[in-house]
Amino acid sequence: MHLFKLISFVLITLLLALVSCSSVEKNDPENTDAYWAKLVRKSEKKGSRKMSILDVLKQENPHLYAQIDSDSKDPDLLNFWGKSTNFDSGAKKQILSDAIMTDLQKKFNIVNDNRIVHAGITHTYGYLFSVLDTPYGFKRKRWIEPTLNYGFALSGNGLSPETLRGALLSNVTYFTGKIAFKQESDKAALEHLKNVSDELKNFDYRKLQTTYIEEDISESPITLRTALVKLPFKKVDEENDALLIYSVWNQKEKKEVLITAFPIKKDAFNKIVDPAGFGKNQPIAVRYNAYVEGLMDQKLTGTRKIH
Repeated sequence: MHLFKLISFVLITLLLALVSCSSVEKNDPENTDAYWAKLVRKSEKKGSRKMSILDVLKQENPHLYAQIDSDSKDPDLLNFWGKSTNFDSGAKKQILSDAIMTDLQKKFNIVNDNRIVHAGITHTYGYLFSVLDTPYGFKRKRWIEPTLNYGFALSGNGLSPETLRGALLSNVTYFTGKIAFKQESDKAALEHLKNVSDELKNFDYRKLQTTYIEEDISESPITLRTALVKLPFKKVDEENDALLIYSVWNQKEKKEVLITAFPIKKDAFNKIVDPAGFGKNQPIAVRYNAYVEGLMDQKLTGTRKIH
């Protein structure tokens, strides 16, 4: 009986440790915008003092800081992503403050003007600290709400800052890359990532119902690719129907890079796959705040295919 009580106590202790792994205040959970806004405010300049968002995380959320720190030490990770603009074309406003953008990119040894930025850092860790409220909500919504983890039955919360294993950027890179990448060599390269949860590595990607859209731009080696993945599991009140993954394929360089990923509703899905938009001589645009050198601010045409 004493042995049974001891085992029960150990199991309960381990469970509580997992639940509280991110040092989140119980009255201020991380799935609220108020929590993230508080972190941003703490990093803002007050008088002559300014605190790095990374120092804020060391104090307030060491679990997330550890993820960023471990990801910053993986030399292969950033190469799976392309570039994006730190500007929301819909809201017509900057997405992330210069100070936070600088802090995050510098951690990964990237320095730029904070206008054309690393897509992976920006669209994962960066979006957590964006205070730009869009018609679709805050950018962080895709990661702090349970839509994706529940929709793909990920018990370890791998696609959120509350992941129990791995790190957010590495986990998102692996998961989306396994789905989106056209070349098997690109998919195989994902296995070299150092901070990916076992749950995502063991996930059966072959069972996913995925629609691929390719936009071949006339007189350019660039193909814009969109993968639309139906969520296998959905709560009754879940408004989203699929995960959209956007990537850029360079035929000349034989390389594909990720740009972004986010859940979309059924009407958005249907609009994207509308047969009227496919075929030759279609107008094509670089979307979702992606930056592709040589294609920006141009009138583009090409062939749009679906498979």
